[in-house]
Amino acid sequence: MALCRNGQTDILGSGKETIFLAALATDAGRPVSQDTLIHRLWDDDPPGQPRASLHAYVTRIRRRLRSLDADGLLVQRTRTYTLDLDPGRIDCHRFQELTARARAADDHGDEERALSLLREAEDLWRGEPLAGLPGLWAEHVRGVLGERRLSAHLVRCGIGLRRGRFAELVPDLTALLDEHPTDEVLAGQLMTAAYGCGRQADALRVYDTVRRRLVEELGADPGPALARLHGLVLDGAPAHALLPRPQSAPPAPDTLPAHAELVGREAELAVLLDNGRALTASSKVIALQTVSGMAGVGKTHLAVRAARLLAPDYPDGRAHLDFRTHTPGQEPLTAEAALTSLLRTFGIPADDLPHDLDGLSALWRAVLGGRRAIVVLDDVADARQLRPLLPGTSPSLVIVTSRRRFTGLPGIRSVELDVLPPADAVALFRAVAGEERSRRTDEVTEIVRLTGYLPLAVELLAGRLASRPTWTTAHLLRKLTRGHGRLREIRHGIRGEIVRAFEVSYHALTIEEQTVFRFLGLRFGPDVDAHVVAALSGISVEAAEDILESLLDSHLIQEPAPERYTLHDLLGEYSRAVVMSEETESARESAIRRLIDFYVHASDAADRLSYPRALRPHRARPVSGHPAPPWPDAASARHWLLAQRAGLVAAERHCRTRGLPRQAALLASALAGFLDDEGCSADAWPLHEAAARYWHAAGDRRSETHALIDLGNALSRCGRYDEARTALVKALDGANTLGDSAAGAEALHQLGVLAWNRGQLSTALDLQSRTLRLRTAAADTWQIARCHNNIGITHIYLGNFESARENFDTALTEFRRSGDLREYGRVLNNLSDLHMKQGDTRSARDALHQALNCLSESESPWEIAITRVNLANTMESPAELESMLALYRESLDTFRRLGDRRNAAETLRATGLALQGAGRSAEAAEHHRRALAEARSVQAAHEEAQALHALGQAEDALGDAGPAAAHISEAIDVADRIGAASEAARARQSLAALRQHLTAHHRAEGGW
Repeated sequence: MALCRNGQTDILGSGKETIFLAALATDAGRPVSQDTLIHRLWDDDPPGQPRASLHAYVTRIRRRLRSLDADGLLVQRTRTYTLDLDPGRIDCHRFQELTARARAADDHGDEERALSLLREAEDLWRGEPLAGLPGLWAEHVRGVLGERRLSAHLVRCGIGLRRGRFAELVPDLTALLDEHPTDEVLAGQLMTAAYGCGRQADALRVYDTVRRRLVEELGADPGPALARLHGLVLDGAPAHALLPRPQSAPPAPDTLPAHAELVGREAELAVLLDNGRALTASSKVIALQTVSGMAGVGKTHLAVRAARLLAPDYPDGRAHLDFRTHTPGQEPLTAEAALTSLLRTFGIPADDLPHDLDGLSALWRAVLGGRRAIVVLDDVADARQLRPLLPGTSPSLVIVTSRRRFTGLPGIRSVELDVLPPADAVALFRAVAGEERSRRTDEVTEIVRLTGYLPLAVELLAGRLASRPTWTTAHLLRKLTRGHGRLREIRHGIRGEIVRAFEVSYHALTIEEQTVFRFLGLRFGPDVDAHVVAALSGISVEAAEDILESLLDSHLIQEPAPERYTLHDLLGEYSRAVVMSEETESARESAIRRLIDFYVHASDAADRLSYPRALRPHRARPVSGHPAPPWPDAASARHWLLAQRAGLVAAERHCRTRGLPRQAALLASALAGFLDDEGCSADAWPLHEAAARYWHAAGDRRSETHALIDLGNALSRCGRYDEARTALVKALDGANTLGDSAAGAEALHQLGVLAWNRGQLSTALDLQSRTLRLRTAAADTWQIARCHNNIGITHIYLGNFESARENFDTALTEFRRSGDLREYGRVLNNLSDLHMKQGDTRSARDALHQALNCLSESESPWEIAITRVNLANTMESPAELESMLALYRESLDTFRRLGDRRNAAETLRATGLALQGAGRSAEAAEHHRRALAEARSVQAAHEEAQALHALGQAEDALGDAGPAAAHISEAIDVADRIGAASEAARARQSLAALRQHLTAHHRAEGGW
């Protein structure tokens, strides 16, 4: 191997030097740790002093690079080395980008561009990668690159097959199959090519050979795709029937947020519009616009307004992504998370997403490469965070907002957003305060000058004037000019004079009010109540209520919901700045600890009131110097948990990451029932996973067992069935070791539910029967009733209707005796399902109406919503469509209010099915797409599979056979992945019916 530059060549002296450079090149532009390099050079058998040897290679290579005037390419930092090159100059990275762009072009029907890109990619190959280099790492790289090359060959061959070039593809495919003898996709392409040449016997021979190899080497039969081709060849189908159907492009997304009318900013807006339109009218790429400026200056407002106005010029989509860099209580998005979100927005299936940053970035450039879209990247931290999201040579427009100025990025056009010009600031003030209240131009001009012309400050003061009927602009001006406090700069470079509006309001407060305002800067969630404020500030609840009212009157806080309070983001930033400057570290830590102690104590109390029969380990009850709210009943406690959810989850994360693992584990335990009830399992399982680790480390096996049960339940609800089973089996082992029969019974119960979800009905029945024996031995009548309910559900799906009815009757009797209306209503819900399976719609509806009466008394909006969905499901479309839609709408509103996206997904799917029954297939498909988005947002895999299946059926009804087959196939893949056998079987039946219908249609049309 040699280094070459400007006609000069330097032959490397050893294989280790070559591996070292190759190891850096595979991560070009990114630091590689010394430990990683040592592993790549010597596998698991390094020399006695590997770092010294590594340093020797670095010295030699740097000397060689220096001779080529390129020593700056090798950058050394603490325990890392970086090859400072654009990844696009490295063949393997360039190959990956070109093939990703080729796939995207092929997906959009541009076969010529796809073939051109694939040829360019293939030209990069010059023999075997890392040829002659020893070691496991080099072998692994060769294998990965070989697979990527094979994947590119398959794309090229797929295009050739669609173009009917069967004969010329047979030799290439034969050679490839010799190298990859068990690759079913490759075998399918060779069968298609041979059959297309009229060589039916050769095609069948390929199938037989591959089938034999699969059985001998892997113990498996060919998959359904290859078996389908075999059947078509045997039936003498036309060659084109063997070809995969092209997928249609996903609809153009539009996720730009709504915004108020923009006041001022004509010049800046004109620049953005001119640059955006220049891109559409010229071949020159102007892909990146940045809008930078201080907090509160209106960057997002301007960017979104420009994107809206440019929308007609960019028909392929408009997307907005908030990086949350300065959002309190939330972690900023990583580049990987941002790319994943954007790719999903543009319709890339989750299963098609790469797992590494380079792969995601290459796919993103490929997706935008053939599109004319607008992407607004909001609140980006810095150029390093942005660089992987650059669009490359694309006709798309990316608008970036940031508090920082960007330099050194390719194709960048910058707009630096300063404060408003005086005339625009006056216009904004009058737009908010009203013309009648702001007629005195001189006074308004002076007021906006004192705000520093910051849009947010102007809006706040104008709003304050508008809400004070007795105030005049002269009075407001006096309040602004008589303050004597020193002006301080807020973080991120806001100038001191801009703080004056906030400082005047702050120093007009009483000492007690100032204290509360300061400590609001330490809150965890976006909004708070008086009890949280009392704990933070160390005052009584009554005092907190009075002070919050005063702050509300001063427009320093807002009340988005009754007795819930929040701060605008810039005022929140000011509050944090003040608490950091005016309170000692000890005082801040004491305030946060008071709040955490209150959250632990109050969430435990709310959990016990809301779920009195829930399984809990025996631990000392948490205490706090501040009492929990005096909830009158369980519903009130649940409402408090719902309102505090963001703060409680943020507090748990703070405890988990700031050295308070016990408090984090206690919060996870207290929130388990609530998060499960509200469909927040995707948020819940990381909490329970951390809690299980903590209790294990602490040696508290009982608490660990209970945390594992919570973890297994949350994972199961997310469709992560294998991980759920692992956690629950471990919990069961722990319960048996401890002799904790209650925990053992609950673990068995959850394993039974898991088996039911996977369609393993006999296993589910066995597990539930074992659970019942344990509950019976403990003489726990409520839990016994719960077991009978679950056993009844399983018997329904086993077709044992009499047994199901007997179990439901027993459950109803016991829940009625215990006075538990919620569980009684749940059983009635399940009983209605039994009636429907028996064809008795009237009895099913009667049971559901009884359930609604019970659940109304128990004040359970979530259960009521589920029952309404079930009631709508008993109705027939189109005869009862309007009643069905009304019930679905009510339930969907409830699920959205509660944040239950999993049940929202199910309700949207049910709505789509009702619309489909009325022949409104286009509306049905749209509801199924929304259901799919909701399910994926919380990783609800079972609901995802159902939504994909339903979407495919709706598309089939619309005549979109290609997308229909693709979505139903994806539903099968998802269901198979999570082990949902019954759902997978239903989807396979639909896919078979679709294909049979297409075959009959082709025959009727004379397509044969």
